[in-house]
Order: sequence, then structure tokens, then C-alpha cells
Amino acid sequence: MLNLWNLSSRADLLDRRELLRIGGLSLAGLSLPALLQGNAAASQQRPAARSFGRARSCIILYLSGGPAQLDTFDPKPDAPEDIRGEFSTIATSITGVRFSELVPHTARWMNKIGLVRTMNHTHNDHGRGSYWMFTGYQYPGSVPDVNSMSRADMPHMGSIVAKLEPGRGPMFPFAIVPHRMDVAGGRRAGQFAGSLGGRYDPLLTGGNPNDDNFRLDHLPLAPNDDVAALRRRLTLADQLGAQTQQLQQLAITQNIRDNQARALDVLSSDEVRRAVDLASIERAERERYGRNLFGQSVLLGRRLLDAGARLVQCNWQRTQGRNGFAWDTHWNNFSAHREDLVPPYDQAFNALMTDLDRTGKLDETLVVVAAEFGRSPRITRSNGGREHWPECYSVLFAGGGIRGGTVVGRSDRIAAYPAASPLTPADFTATIYHCLGINPHAETHDQTGRPFALSRGTPIAELVG
Repeated sequence: MLNLWNLSSRADLLDRRELLRIGGLSLAGLSLPALLQGNAAASQQRPAARSFGRARSCIILYLSGGPAQLDTFDPKPDAPEDIRGEFSTIATSITGVRFSELVPHTARWMNKIGLVRTMNHTHNDHGRGSYWMFTGYQYPGSVPDVNSMSRADMPHMGSIVAKLEPGRGPMFPFAIVPHRMDVAGGRRAGQFAGSLGGRYDPLLTGGNPNDDNFRLDHLPLAPNDDVAALRRRLTLADQLGAQTQQLQQLAITQNIRDNQARALDVLSSDEVRRAVDLASIERAERERYGRNLFGQSVLLGRRLLDAGARLVQCNWQRTQGRNGFAWDTHWNNFSAHREDLVPPYDQAFNALMTDLDRTGKLDETLVVVAAEFGRSPRITRSNGGREHWPECYSVLFAGGGIRGGTVVGRSDRIAAYPAASPLTPADFTATIYHCLGINPHAETHDQTGRPFALSRGTPIAELVG
């Protein structure tokens, strides 16, 4: 993406390659002026009052690849050995509810958690499964198709929030930390605003939040830069004006100059600058979240909420862990869960919940732990792995109006299928909308004016009723 703070070192006019990069901003993530323009329009369209929903914001810890439900939140200690696996179980803070021994911190928060053990759908691949979880809608195309995002796609929940309830202040309403979940050569659908248009795409923070001197590498929000210097360097509109014909061909907005002043408000915001300045945080605080990519992503996500973001999604990246496939444990499932996967998640979740609870923000912050599916009950004997399993898996909700200490749904004796209260990704998204005070059954319009329902699901009554 375009690094605006480096414009002073470039040629007087942007070259064609740079213009193409600018033209692709709305597809690659954030188009800053367009997004800010969209936020202004959305603020004028906001409902006068919210009659439901206690959450002011939402943070999603997305465990990409799919944790094994039997090895985390739905253990089956009485199942055969080739089902139950290697781990014992531990008590949680709610009598009768047991978790895997690998999640002692999460277990202590069970009195604040609404646990769903019967999430299920029919897409057995990562891309389409994630699309369903992010949008609440089943992906209509093929497995290869889902790796080519389109403006015909349904929007991510965060983009709906950005349009209907963007909040106030300079912070972007929807952010993804630190990167998208893509495959080589493709951009996976469902992670953007899709048919709503580029102005509601997420901020992509980029970089590695675990770096000692982390700064956002896609936007000039580096906390040590002088604001006056940024103002002198931000001559983008003037440079683009000289390329009018090319800009029209690239469909760049004509009012970029007007929105640039608002972009400077974001860059000048002390709240935003403090939020992204992880280097200034005391070492002990960073270590509480875990000095790894995911732990520091969750820390950054919490700070973005503090700065005014409405929905932040923290993605587990495949680059973390020795297997290189995130939670996609087709082999060595048990060593991966024990050594690389569960402990960093458990530590980050505990630190997040502790900070939100200590500051009194847990009641107004919805915390979600989810993935695109779970793992197969039966272990692959040849390599100790578990395969993709969308038929039954667990998701966690906490804070933000969720009824803590609640378990929704019951899986069968091997956690293969729901035995009671099956729930779908549409119900998942409807619950998040409800907690944020957005009617999940309401309609909005895409950028062509076509109406569509936010969700075809129903908020999970046991959690929010």
C-alpha cells in the first residue's frame, strides 16, 4: 500500500505503478479518504437511539485453521482413546463444565463466558468456512473461487458495523490485526466490505506487532513522527491532480482533497498514536499477552478498541508455530496444540479479559473466540493429526451483555455432531450484531442500491435473552 509519509522523497509526480497501487487500495484494505468519507455519511444515517445491545465494541480472536474441539472446550474423557486424544480435563469456574487441561486460564473465566458447543455448517474448506463465519452467508462459489475476493461478495460483519454504527472520533471503525488470511496469489473473500464498497473496508495494520519497535507499516501513524512534518509531506491530492485523466480511468474519488484534511485528524490524534505505539509500553505488560505474534496482535487490538474502533479482528497467522499451518493440524495435532497453539492463545485471552475486567470495560466489550470449523473426532493414526470438521465445533463469547457461565448446545458422545441445539454461522453473526445494538434482521443496501438482510440467523437466546 501507499506509504504517505514517504511522498517527499519521491518524484514530483507519482508514476503509473504507484497510481495502480493507489487504485487498488480499496481492494487491498484501507482507502483512507474514502473510508473517512464513508464514516461521515454513515454517521448521518445512524439510528437516533439503540434499544438493545450492551456492547460498545467487539474484539474477535480468530484462530485460523480450526482448533480441535476435543482438545480445547469440548473434551470427551469417556470416549475411546483414538477419539479423546492425549489430554486430560480440568474443572472450570462453573461446576460440571470441564475443559482440556491446556486452557487453565480460559477455564477460570468460564463464569464470564457463553460457550457454544454446537456451531456447525457444511463447508469443509478454510476459505468458504471463514466466509460463512465472517458474513453469515454461505459462499456461492467453488473452493478456488473463494480465493478471489470480489465486490459482489457479502460484507464482513465489521464492514456492516462501519456503515451502520461507525462510532465517533478519528479511529477507524473496523480493523484487522495484523494481516488478512490469504493464500499465495489470492485474496480470500469475506474479509472486506464486498458489495458495500471500498469505503467500508477494514484498516489492515500490517507488520509484526511483536517487533520491539512496532509501528503501523501501512499508514503514517508512527507515534514518533512530527505531525507538522506529516502535514508538509501529505501533498497527495496535489500530486494526483496532475494525473486527472489517469485517476478517472482508475475511478479514484474526485473529492480526495477535502477528505485529506480529515485524514490528518486521524494522523494527529493522540489516542490513535498512543494505540499503535507498542514500543512505549512497559515490558511486563507486553509479556503478559505473550511475546509472540498472536499475543501482541491481541494487545494491539485491545488498544485500537481503546482508541475508538468498533470491531477489531485479531487473526492467528500461519507464520506462528513450528508446523507453519496455524491450527490446521492434519498431523502432530497433540504436540502442536500443547507446544505452539493453545498456550499462546490461553495467555492472550487471559490478559485481554483481565485488562477489560480490571478497567470496567468487559461489560461493554464483546469478546469472541472463533474459527472456521473444528477438527475431526477420530485421530489419523498415521501421523497423529485431526482433519477438517465443520459438522460440530465450539465458539466462545464473553462480556458485552453475554450471560456468563452458560453452555449452549450439546455435542454427541464423540463431539462429532450436535445432539441438541445446533447453531449456524448466521446465528453467530446475528448474536454479534445484537450485542452491538444492531438489528440483525434489518436491511441495508449495497453500493448499487440493492437491499439485503444483515443476517438470516437469530441471536442465541440463551446467551443474550
